[in-house]
Order: sequence, then C-alpha cells, then structure tokens
Amino acid sequence: MKLKSLSLAVVAALSLGVATSAMAADAPATATNNTALSQSAATGHWYAGQGHGFWVGGALGMGYVGSADSGAFNGQTSAPSAKLDAGYDFNQYVGVYASYDFMHDLGNSDLNLATVGIKGNLPLTQKLSAFAKVGGTYIYANDKDANQVFHMHSDSFSATGGLGLSYQITHALSTQIGADYYQNLRTSQGHADLTQAYWGMTYKFGQPATPAVVTNTVEVVKEVAVEAQIPTRSSYVLPYQNGQTKLNDYGRYNLGEVVATMQANPEVNAQIIGRTDKVGSQAINEKISAERAANVASFLEANGISASRLTVSHVANSNPIQTNSADSTNYVQRSVQIILK
Repeated sequence: MKLKSLSLAVVAALSLGVATSAMAADAPATATNNTALSQSAATGHWYAGQGHGFWVGGALGMGYVGSADSGAFNGQTSAPSAKLDAGYDFNQYVGVYASYDFMHDLGNSDLNLATVGIKGNLPLTQKLSAFAKVGGTYIYANDKDANQVFHMHSDSFSATGGLGLSYQITHALSTQIGADYYQNLRTSQGHADLTQAYWGMTYKFGQPATPAVVTNTVEVVKEVAVEAQIPTRSSYVLPYQNGQTKLNDYGRYNLGEVVATMQANPEVNAQIIGRTDKVGSQAINEKISAERAANVASFLEANGISASRLTVSHVANSNPIQTNSADSTNYVQRSVQIILK
C-alpha cells in the first residue's frame, strides 16, 4: 500500500509539472521571459533557460543488492522503488538537492531513504546533459522478519553518490535516467551496498515558455531572364584532306559551336555547301562534295538541329571560295562551308 500511495504521488507530481509547463507555454511572453531568453543565449545553450531556480521531480525504479552482499539478507535482494526529489540550482552547473526514496520489501524490510547533497550538471549537447550527485542518506528500515535472525537496523546513515543523464524536453521539463549508490546498509549480519536504478521527470520553476518551432520548406523559384545568344560568327569553313569525306576533330569542334548558336537562336538557319579542289574528275568531285555536305548535315541533326533549318548543297569545284592567298586553292576549296543566317 505504501508503494502504491507513493507511486500515485509521483504520478501526481509529474502531472503537475507537465500541466504547469503547458500553461506557461500558452501564456504571453513577459519581460522576465525575454530576460531569461537573453541569459540563455549568453550561455550558448538554449536548455539552460534561467540557470538558477527551484525544481521538483519524481521517478520510478528498482533497488538491488549485489550478489557479494546477498548473504547479509533474508528475502528479496531487489525491490521496486519510488523517488521524490527537489532542489535548487545556483547556475546551470551546480546545485543542491534533497530526495525521499521508498523501496518495498527489500530483505524483508520496507526502506525509507532521506538524502541531501550536492548535484553537478555537465552540458553535452543542446538538449542532453550529464549529472553527478554526492551526499548523505538517513535510512529507516521497517523490518518484517518475525524471528529477527536476519534483520536490518531500524536506522543507519550512508554516504551516497549518483550518476545519470538528463534530456531537456522544454525549458522547464526534462526526463532523466540514473543510478544512485548507497554505501552502508546495515543488517544484523553485517552491511551491504545498495544500488537504485531509476527513470523520472523533473519540472523547473520560473523558466521561459518554449515556443513551438515550425519548419516550412519553401522552394524559391528564381526567374532568370534568358538573353538570346548573338552569333559571333556567321560563316565556318571546315577543311578536309584530299579525298576525305568524314568529319575530323577540327570539324566536330566547330560544329559544336554551330549547334550551340542554333539552339540558342531558334530563328537562325544554316546553309551547308560542300566543295572540292580541281584535282580529280568532275564526277568524283561531285560525289565527294555531296558526301561532305551530307555528313555535316547529319551531325547537326544528330545534335538536335531540325533538318528544316538546314539547306544542303554541293558544288564540287565549280564555285570556289574567293580568297586572297595564292597557295590556298587546294585546302580551302576541299571544305564544307556553313553560313548562318
């Protein structure tokens, strides 16, 4: 019955903390809250809130005695436990605390433990921190052993230490897991070391309301004005070796420029003229100049240029390119000329 009553008290304390936190979150921000937020920002950790202040908490867990000390007990070496604690933090690192713990039927006794001590906190991340406790505990045992062969001393004192982790849910509300160690639990057969593992919640008073953070992903579409590319060249001459009809590297490079210009300027069309020099028969020159022009047109079409924008012709050596160079007759005339217009 004692455990049931104390468990209900723990649940009630936690419910009070949650309700108070919710009401603080709904209340409008005050000048005090604004000051607290500024102080929190100065520490670099939002969870610090106002580093100083009172807090209350509760926890449920399990107490147990190690196997090495089980000979000092008659009955269960483990028992469920409940914890109520409160304290005052001087800052986000150091504070004092007091706690009351109840363990039901440990070694045929109900244990009542009252502790006071110092508590230190170490921030690990924005929400997670580690804590350590050291203090002294008064232990009162309500012994149930009828024959008194194995009985606990009705009262004793013990040094106490504890370690744990705390996770901040809001500025005011946090949850903890931890373990407390009690050094000297005395019985008629000697003494035993007691460990208590627990999970609990803590509510800290006077903290600023934690605003709800709503994250919306907004896709920003930037409108970019596209300027038409003005052709820097209007005429290309692609030379060939004697008798060659397939495109060479130089030809493909220049045709890449032609493709880019025509894609950027849909109104531009291309006139393709295949040529040869005077070497060879007229019939062969007609065939070679036609193949050269057709291969250039095929390259442009393969790279996305519509055939409707291409005018393809061949003139062999009947309409040579006019040039002032005396020695340019052969390699300039063995070419495909592309005129953009």
